[in-house]
Amino acid sequence: MSQKIFDKCPSCGNSLSISSLKCNSCGIEIKGDFEIPKKEYNLNEEDMKFIKTFLKYEGRISSVQRELNVGYMSVKSKLRSLNLKLGNDIEQNRFEDMNFPIPTVRLGKASATIVDKLKAQGGSASCPMLRGEPMNIWLTKEGVANSAYPDLICEWKVFDEIVYKAYDLGGKMFKGDSAAQSGAKIGSPELPDNTIDSFISLKFYGKGYGDTTLRRSTYYAAILAWAGICTNTRSTNGEGGYIAINPTW
Repeated sequence: MSQKIFDKCPSCGNSLSISSLKCNSCGIEIKGDFEIPKKEYNLNEEDMKFIKTFLKYEGRISSVQRELNVGYMSVKSKLRSLNLKLGNDIEQNRFEDMNFPIPTVRLGKASATIVDKLKAQGGSASCPMLRGEPMNIWLTKEGVANSAYPDLICEWKVFDEIVYKAYDLGGKMFKGDSAAQSGAKIGSPELPDNTIDSFISLKFYGKGYGDTTLRRSTYYAAILAWAGICTNTRSTNGEGGYIAINPTW
């Protein structure tokens, strides 16, 4: 039975190579050291779902938005991500059309603060991650695009709800990023529903209790801290990293 190919060693994580090719018709076998064609095999299930949907609607972005329940910029960002995975040289211009005017919608205090700071810097800025590495961020209609997680548009309404929830929790909110990344289930002791990743997954990303979720809090927290709204703190004593709303904000 044929098995799906993978290119990383499950033991050490290093790259694998193909050492044998066999014809299923005549039985001839060729030995050697063949490189795995990564451009064809580095797409995950989420990527394939998007591609199938995009092809199903023959590239009509509005139809893809409805099918996947995502915004316009999420579709554009996903297209860029797939182009890069497939080796298309678009890196320099990948975010050139993301600097749209902000829509005339009601923004909360947190999202309005981020908008104002980004507009003051021409629509883009360098935002430090928790460990100090820089992440480029861009102003879009729907939220903030970033270079560290191109598939994710950090939405205005999500920023506001995180801050509201943190206030409800006394000004401090755990992120749950490590637990989310390790596959913990929403509502479990490892990933309680008052962590950022659980909270926004339940409220905005279509997840339920008992589901696993993606690690998004890392990027929301970094941008909130860059805007001066909170401090972004890493885990100490094993209790997990958290944000703390700045008293002066």
